[in-house]
Amino acid sequence: MTKTFPRWLTFTAFLSLAACSSATKKRVVELSAFEGKKVALVEIEAEPTAKSIIEVALVNQLVKRGSFFLVAKKEVDEARAQPQQDPNDWKGIARAAHADIALRAFVKKFEAETHEDYVRELVSDSQYAAEQGDARKMERAVRVKTLDGNVQVELQWTPLDTNSTVSGVAEAKSSIEEKAENSAI
Repeated sequence: MTKTFPRWLTFTAFLSLAACSSATKKRVVELSAFEGKKVALVEIEAEPTAKSIIEVALVNQLVKRGSFFLVAKKEVDEARAQPQQDPNDWKGIARAAHADIALRAFVKKFEAETHEDYVRELVSDSQYAAEQGDARKMERAVRVKTLDGNVQVELQWTPLDTNSTVSGVAEAKSSIEEKAENSAI
């Protein structure tokens, strides 16, 4: 059964994503190289749920790890809406938004599988111990849910002064297990 990621899992998975991206031009994109620059996230190509979740996670990651300025989405949308602007020219949109670097993302994989199982564990019965004075252990079955997630995003960065695009694929796989007695996945 395939479902989309909950927001908290996607953010956690994307923390790993940003750290492990590698460039296809044999260069690693270091966010420190963009220090003091204005970055415009122009486009995220994905289905609507994945797009909104990846957008929030990516922006949070850029703000957390970068020492640069992120152009507001409103400014990017205003630049895209200008009558002379080609809405498909992502670099032109970034220039019109007065950015130094254009960024776009293509979500290649965005999936999660949920599995349910039961485990046995020994627990103390506090009511029995209070009534009988015996700290006897009992065995009970506890439902366990496991969420296996996989996210793959291609990122393209273009410093607008050089106009050379560097792309890399960031991927994260994660598995989270939670007992039903603690909380729900």
